[in-house]
Amino acid sequence: MTKINVSIKAIENFKKQVLSNFYNTKDKKIVFKKEESKKVKWTVDINAINRLIKRKFKNYPKELDLEKLITLNYSELYDLKEFIDKNNSFVKLNKTQKDYFYTLYQRLKKPEYIKDLDITVCPYCNRNYVFNFKKANSLNATAQLDHFFDKKDYPFFSVSIFNLVPSCQTCNQRKSTQQNNIYHPFIESFNDDMKFRLKIKDSKFYYDKNSLEIESEIINNQKKVNSHIETFNIQNLYNEHKDIALELIQKAQVYNKSYIDELYQKYEGTLFKNREDVLRHITGGYVEDKDINKRPLSKLIKDISEELDLL
Repeated sequence: MTKINVSIKAIENFKKQVLSNFYNTKDKKIVFKKEESKKVKWTVDINAINRLIKRKFKNYPKELDLEKLITLNYSELYDLKEFIDKNNSFVKLNKTQKDYFYTLYQRLKKPEYIKDLDITVCPYCNRNYVFNFKKANSLNATAQLDHFFDKKDYPFFSVSIFNLVPSCQTCNQRKSTQQNNIYHPFIESFNDDMKFRLKIKDSKFYYDKNSLEIESEIINNQKKVNSHIETFNIQNLYNEHKDIALELIQKAQVYNKSYIDELYQKYEGTLFKNREDVLRHITGGYVEDKDINKRPLSKLIKDISEELDLL
């Protein structure tokens, strides 16, 4: 839910990975093949793809080729989307042409891309891990890649790095082909515009989670925040985590400021390297905005802990 830094290294590695699909054959021609029942369905070289891109976007004010499509930033991607929307009949691809881009995506080594982004939690919901794992000495991904602009409508964006957002299965399915006004994790932070807050329904809240409600306080961009919440069902899903809010209420009573200071002084340099370590130990989540994407539900934990003066 906080902005994800897409490093130059991640962009370069992604570009190399996509372009590595084109290889030298006996006649030294760079080609890309898709095999079906051991027969070549089609063969295309990178120059042919670049000619296709150039032809389809000949009226676009900027020159494009496959390498540039791969590395377009979000602003450039959005401008190109607007052009496609206005010139759809001219830029439309046939089935085989779409398959060029879809196949590049299918052959993408997703774990390598996710590793370079250094993402461990779904950036849309902050509820589920999306980290990689090793199996039989190979790297596998729990994340799915959401095409921010759906590849069905925008096949040219199938392997554009700023169009591929690692997400959990739940969020990817919720968003699906919808083009709602939501936060793009590579360019903006949902965390800045919304805070989770507690609503106490009755005096049993110290021991009964059903006496609590988790609400959303919108700070900025109300329409966009509401659209993001609705798209990913955030309000309903987070109200299933009222037990965590209840535990934080209890911890706020036990761990007052002096007790937290005492723990830090006693275990500094052995169990804890700084005060944030103590607070993470107590709350069970990361307590700085920059670290929210490191562990599921850290935004909820941080927001409620701040409301309770636990942080």
